[in-house]
Amino acid sequence: MTLRSTLRRQNALLHRLLGAAAFALALSLAAPAAHAQWAVNDANANATLKQIETHTNDTVTQTTDINSVLGKTLGDGSTVNGNINAINEKLKIGTYDEKQPGARVKDPTQTLPEDTTKLDDGTRCKAVAQPQQATCQQIVDIENAQYQYMLTMYKNTATRDAMLRELLKERAAIQASDANQFGKLEDNTNKLTALYNLIALDQQQMQTVNYAYEANLRFLRAKQTIAANAASTGKQPSDWGSISLPGIGDVNIGSAISGLATGAALKASLDGVQSAKPSGMQTLSIGDSNGF
Repeated sequence: MTLRSTLRRQNALLHRLLGAAAFALALSLAAPAAHAQWAVNDANANATLKQIETHTNDTVTQTTDINSVLGKTLGDGSTVNGNINAINEKLKIGTYDEKQPGARVKDPTQTLPEDTTKLDDGTRCKAVAQPQQATCQQIVDIENAQYQYMLTMYKNTATRDAMLRELLKERAAIQASDANQFGKLEDNTNKLTALYNLIALDQQQMQTVNYAYEANLRFLRAKQTIAANAASTGKQPSDWGSISLPGIGDVNIGSAISGLATGAALKASLDGVQSAKPSGMQTLSIGDSNGF
């Protein structure tokens, strides 16, 4: 090994040592800078958190800011608070007045009996002919049932009126300051609507039942009239048979004769009680037409 090669190796080793020393020096200089940077960032975060805490605890400032926003004038010149107050005023409940909707119709001057009362006990049916007694009794029973049903419906109107008054008082008790006033108001409105519908159903039921009673009574009274006509002629209408007339069709002879006989008997009775005509009395009559 020559002197030149020895010097080269020493120079290379020296360069390596110098490079390692320079790298170590750079690391030592960079570490304090990074530590300083971390400390700066931590201080900013703490300051921000402190500011948030201060603003959170400052309720006076927050309330002022909120009122400032809600009271801000909108495009139409109103404010958010003003619009909310307008809604509250529209839904404000008025003071209850007993004169509204008014009292129900007064009760009849003559007190009505209980709904078990009967108008007729059927004694009058014993005075008619035997074949007509059953029909007469049916008429009496239906008339009593119709009367009792109307008495029941009348009592029911007092029940419905009492419920209406109770719901109106419940509505009047709802205060504007109540936090649940709108829910209570809606609940009361639903109850009133249900009551109105129930009253309408009561009225419809009353009319329907009365129509049915009246139809049955008309049938039974017509049946009784036919039986009375048959008794006046001495024969049942079915015994007379029928004849066919051109342009008219079948005509029941029994009904026709029964009607004629009844009419003849009525005319004879009227003629028997007719008073004598006053002297000189003239009667109207239809004369010949003059063409006008």
